[in-house]
Amino acid sequence: MYFNNIIGQEFAKKYMTNSIKNNKVNHAYMFEGIDGVGKNLFAKEFGKLLINIDNVDNSPDYINIEPTGTSIKIAQIRDLQSDIIIKPHSKYKIYVINHAEKMTVESQNALLKTLEEPPEYAIIILVTNNKESLLPTIKSRCEIIKFLPISIMELKNYLMDRGVEEKRSVLLANFSRGSIEKALELSDSSDFSIMRDDIQKYIQYILDKNMVEILNISSDMDKYKDKVIIVLDMMINYFRDIMICKDRADKDMLINGDRITFIQNMSTKITYSQVSKIIDIIEETKRKMRSNCNFTVSIQVMALNIYEVIKW
Repeated sequence: MYFNNIIGQEFAKKYMTNSIKNNKVNHAYMFEGIDGVGKNLFAKEFGKLLINIDNVDNSPDYINIEPTGTSIKIAQIRDLQSDIIIKPHSKYKIYVINHAEKMTVESQNALLKTLEEPPEYAIIILVTNNKESLLPTIKSRCEIIKFLPISIMELKNYLMDRGVEEKRSVLLANFSRGSIEKALELSDSSDFSIMRDDIQKYIQYILDKNMVEILNISSDMDKYKDKVIIVLDMMINYFRDIMICKDRADKDMLINGDRITFIQNMSTKITYSQVSKIIDIIEETKRKMRSNCNFTVSIQVMALNIYEVIKW
């Protein structure tokens, strides 16, 4: 069985295994799914099988393309086009475009010409967490393979195999929302418990309508600037837990089950509609952070928008 060291992704493993066995490998693929679910590792394993090499990083026939700064520029695609006409040392030449959603429109239009008429030995893999940011003409020329979030049980077992204690593994698996990358980042963080305490403090300020402290959230969060997406995700998890409490749903569904008293208390201070609006505001802030908007301004705007939701 191929792809044995890939966690989860049973459909992708079965589908790509059949493609290899039946000699029906496509010239263009799009690996789409949230960050940290094994898309890049899967591309490497795929490359190993096709190129017949143990370490693709040492192969001139396996080329990684990463964003330069905040985007993948047209010059990088032109470099690909210059290189792709050089025949491979092996049967295939594989190009992996990581964070393909960061290709500029010009880059995508340039790549389209190559996708329409690739050399018979060429395989191009676009790895993305957001296929909707890519042109329809790009998507239509790729075979799209959906990568799903890793199950909580698989993540828990993976963390325990790495020596993480069971109770902590369950907590991290819940917080990571299906991402191995996020689970590992959290497991290696000594700040995890402090981070959770701070997030609870921010939520307390918000739901107590403490305007002074709400305005101070952005300066307090400055220490988490490098982990802002994780912090915002954790805030969303808390508000989703509050929503679950308001729905009187199964408490086993809570991500922060060990903080249930806090969650129950907070759920009495906010309406279901307000929770939904706050989650949307935080999600919008995440999008701004990923677009490299100013950290302080974005967090201040988020805090003020949340206050507008809950002040009445």
